[in-house]
Amino acid sequence: MRFNYKYIIILSALIFSACGKKDDGAALRLNAARQLYAEKQYELAKQEIDSLKTLYPKSYKEIREGLAFLDTIRRGENTQIITECDSLISEFDPQVEKFKSEFSLQRDKRYQDTGYFIPKESLSGGVISGTTLRSGIGEDGELYIESVFVGGKQKHNKIKVSAQDGTFAESAAVNDDGLNYRFSNMGKEYEVIRFSGSNDNGIAKFIFSNAQKPLTATLIGQGKYSYQLPSSIKSAISKSYQLSSMMLQLDSLKTAKEKAEFHIYYLDNKKEKKDEPTAE
Repeated sequence: MRFNYKYIIILSALIFSACGKKDDGAALRLNAARQLYAEKQYELAKQEIDSLKTLYPKSYKEIREGLAFLDTIRRGENTQIITECDSLISEFDPQVEKFKSEFSLQRDKRYQDTGYFIPKESLSGGVISGTTLRSGIGEDGELYIESVFVGGKQKHNKIKVSAQDGTFAESAAVNDDGLNYRFSNMGKEYEVIRFSGSNDNGIAKFIFSNAQKPLTATLIGQGKYSYQLPSSIKSAISKSYQLSSMMLQLDSLKTAKEKAEFHIYYLDNKKEKKDEPTAE
């Protein structure tokens, strides 16, 4: 938010407006809003319009003009949002697409409407070879971490990842079936538990932030089982966290642009209806 000398002068004049004519203060407020609009300080301009009704309730002419001008301010504000979003999207979109080249989009068209981006170094063809953590990102940008356990009767529903300095991140408990499954084969127990959204509870971010440190993963449930995370797993999860963050940020920009476009569409329709001739 920035102020300039012109605006300070206008505000100074408002302090003394009570000594002048009844509507001088309201007119100055309206002029201040116009000046701020010209300088693209839209939020301050809206504040000036809002103040008219409160400070000068009997200045009907200025209030009417201010309300009419408010739509102009809103149109300018949303046009600026669209311009800024377009600039960021055009810069950011190629970066996201380039980073996606380090992932493989996996989708079974028989069962899935959308697929998942899997770090190429984590591709296993669906074969479970040992206890590990694996990650992926949905086409909507949502990250998941799967805790895979192979061994005895573990039956876990939480994971904790900790560093040697005592810092850690711990997931929420996952108790629904969803994309989780447990089975036995050749005398071994297998568990695959998926953590996504709020259930992740910062696990992926913690691994990304501490990828250069030794990290221990602990499976928690009916028992406990701990193991060291290898560098390859920390790298894959870190990449997944980065891609998810980039995709969600890009989606946020596109959503902000769409909202601004809708607001302008609404303002234009409002103006068209107002300009329509009334039947006599």
